[in-house]
Amino acid sequence: MVTTLPPNPKVPPRILPPGPPEPPIVGQAVAYHWNPIPLMREAARYGDLVTMSVKPWLVYLVNHPELIQEVLVTNHQRVGRWRNVEAMKYLMGDGLVTSDDPIHLRQRRLMQPVFRQQLIESYAQIMIAYAEERSRSWEDGSRVNMEREMRDLTLNIVAKTLFGIDLSDEVRRIGAALELSNAYMSTRFNQYERMRALYHRLPLPLTVRFKHHLGYLNRVVEELISQRKSTVDERFDLLAALLEIRDDETVSPNIEPMTEQQVRDEIVTMLAVGHETVTVALTWTWYLLCTHPRVQTQLQAELDAVLAGRSPTLDDLPNLEFTEKVFREAMRLYPPIWRMGRVAIEPLELAGYEIPVGAMICLPTMIIHRDPRFFDNAAEFLPERWTPEFRDGLHRFAYFPFGGGPRLCIGEGFAWMEAKLILATLAQRWMVQPDPQHQISYLPLISLRPKNGMPMFLSQR
Repeated sequence: MVTTLPPNPKVPPRILPPGPPEPPIVGQAVAYHWNPIPLMREAARYGDLVTMSVKPWLVYLVNHPELIQEVLVTNHQRVGRWRNVEAMKYLMGDGLVTSDDPIHLRQRRLMQPVFRQQLIESYAQIMIAYAEERSRSWEDGSRVNMEREMRDLTLNIVAKTLFGIDLSDEVRRIGAALELSNAYMSTRFNQYERMRALYHRLPLPLTVRFKHHLGYLNRVVEELISQRKSTVDERFDLLAALLEIRDDETVSPNIEPMTEQQVRDEIVTMLAVGHETVTVALTWTWYLLCTHPRVQTQLQAELDAVLAGRSPTLDDLPNLEFTEKVFREAMRLYPPIWRMGRVAIEPLELAGYEIPVGAMICLPTMIIHRDPRFFDNAAEFLPERWTPEFRDGLHRFAYFPFGGGPRLCIGEGFAWMEAKLILATLAQRWMVQPDPQHQISYLPLISLRPKNGMPMFLSQR
């Protein structure tokens, strides 16, 4: 298991891949921390493997699906987690997202049964019921922040399906705590080992607020665990799986059974990550629908034909082909995880270059997803592109919103079903229109948030 990240390597410029010009002293660090996406877009013009000097780090930008596959699959044992994972541990501890093997492998094997397709399908009615409740709460002509609406909805769904609890009374506060944590973990000070510990100790306003919210989340989890232990509950969900682990369920005799701290880490991880991807993806989906009336009309025509005014069911999903294409295309243009990162913990070779131990490897999801080499009219929102023939001919890592390899998102099937059911439930009854007074832009934190929310107007059909 990687416990200490290797130091940043010193590599002679003559043996580095090409890259954009390096400003003196700070390199591309200022541009990267201001907004990394334009920098990555510019860097990608230099080739399939590109050097970015984000002082003090050496970063290799991997700009081709074949090379991304080499990092995530072929050489997955040679790479560790991105350096900012240590900041994420302030919230998630050694949960599934932040832990390395062998802990990660043990945790994934434990949690995998909860995400089997048959069990995921049993969650469908809960997802539909919460979406219908959200629909009933909307008013014709009202202005809503769609990001907040989707966050409340998906957080309730994750809590009920995976942990058997209704968070309706607490969902806004929990959502706010997780949102503040995301901002805290993404601050530039938390990206550097030498500054992180000091920043976390100082009574700075954001640090104080983060610790306050963290204390609240810990109390919620402690109460959840206590309630489940004190009641007889026959259901099998993620919380039951976490609490029932025994010695013989570990992947190695050297690994102890899960402690209560580890249970806490996985609960917070699933609350945070389990709703974040779908929240962000649906938020951008609604944005694209309200700015592309033709697509919105086509989506609603399919929903009218298949559902005829009734609520969707799990059996309807195979017939909602355009609905799935809309969501798939939205995640192409606005992938929730806009870039993935690794650190070389052993030397590896990519595109004829040796990647030294300690180098950072950036996999720019948003850049690959908009690459005209793989997508015609790559900047346009065209759900109809996703024909079976197109999907069959597309490289596995030309479109990878949920990652790949051994760290492929464990909840991918859950997320796809949830998003399609929510979209079908709400879009058949409501139309969305943009707020012309609000300028939409993205905020690349850990996920690709919309800056200052996503206000829009609702019209009941």
